[in-house]
Amino acid sequence: MKKGLPIIIAIVAIVVVGVLAWMFLGKGEISMPVPGAEIKKGAGEAGEEFVGKIKEVVALGAPMKCTYTQGDTSGTSYIQGKKMYSEMTAQGKQGFVIIKDNCLWSWSQGETQGFKTCFEEDFWEMGEEATEEGQASVPTEAEYRCAPAVFADSKFNPPANINFLSIEEMMEGATGE
Repeated sequence: MKKGLPIIIAIVAIVVVGVLAWMFLGKGEISMPVPGAEIKKGAGEAGEEFVGKIKEVVALGAPMKCTYTQGDTSGTSYIQGKKMYSEMTAQGKQGFVIIKDNCLWSWSQGETQGFKTCFEEDFWEMGEEATEEGQASVPTEAEYRCAPAVFADSKFNPPANINFLSIEEMMEGATGE
């Protein structure tokens, strides 16, 4: 047994070195995909394409430009960490959403009035029911097709020419108080 031990150690070492060399030379792939999502690399693409739900994109943490279609709504979103800027078109009308710091700003093209809602808990950890109770208009169940992107952090700043009302301000205006 003592004579066979060095041979076994040598074989294991060769296999380990071979596997590591194979992976680091680009022949293998080391990745930890988000469950239920897939990452694809298409012909001629420089980066990887990600296909999955919006919360899976956010979990990646990388800056991504995503497109989606859900029913008659389509849009483009820019996501970096837990920040998102989204342009969407539904029923011929264009709308915009920014999510950052647990707040959501939304407005429509051609309007000077928008809405702002802040959440006590992390927006991305909330269940779909909470995000659809008139508070948020983010298609969380749509399939997003994303690719790595470079864009300025200013993309996540709400526009200065829009007056954003909070839910409380809207309620005060509706009751006349």
